[in-house]
Amino acid sequence: MSAALKPSVPSKRNRSRLPSANSASAQRQPVPLRSVNSTAVRRLPSPDAPPRWLRSLIRVQQASLIATFTLAGAVLLVYGWTVYAQQLWGKEYQKLEQLRRSERQMTTNGEILKNKIADQAGRPGTTLVPQTPDSLIFLKPAPARNPPPAASPAPQASPIAPLGY
Repeated sequence: MSAALKPSVPSKRNRSRLPSANSASAQRQPVPLRSVNSTAVRRLPSPDAPPRWLRSLIRVQQASLIATFTLAGAVLLVYGWTVYAQQLWGKEYQKLEQLRRSERQMTTNGEILKNKIADQAGRPGTTLVPQTPDSLIFLKPAPARNPPPAASPAPQASPIAPLGY
C-alpha cells in the first residue's frame, strides 16, 4: 500500500526562527515528516481512455512500424537475391569465356593441321593425290530390309528427361 507523504511546512511563527538561505551559517537539515493515517491515503483516479486522435496516432505508428520492418525485410531479400544472381552470372560467364577460348583454340589447331597436310601434299615423294572425279568411290545403297514381325506392340514409355534444348 502506498502512502502519500507530505513534508511538514513550518508555520508563520516557526519561519522567523529558521535560518535564511542568504546567511553563511545556513545549512540544510532534513525536515521531519508527520505520520500519515490510513484514512488520509487517497486512491489515484483511474486513467481515462486516451483521446481519439491519440489512439489513431498510435495505430498509425504501429502500422508504419510493421510496414517499415516488412519493407526492410523485402529490401534485404531483394539485395541478397541480386548479389547471388550476380555471382552466379559471373561464374557462368567465366565458363562461357572458357568455352569460347577452347573453340578458338580448336579452330586454330584445325587450320594448322589443314596447312600441314597441304604442305605435305605439295612435297615431292608423298603418296597423297589430289581429288578427281575419277578417284572418288561411290557406294550403292543397301537393299531395303523388311522389319521383323513384332509379337505385340510395346507401349511407348514417356521420356524422363527432355530430348533437347
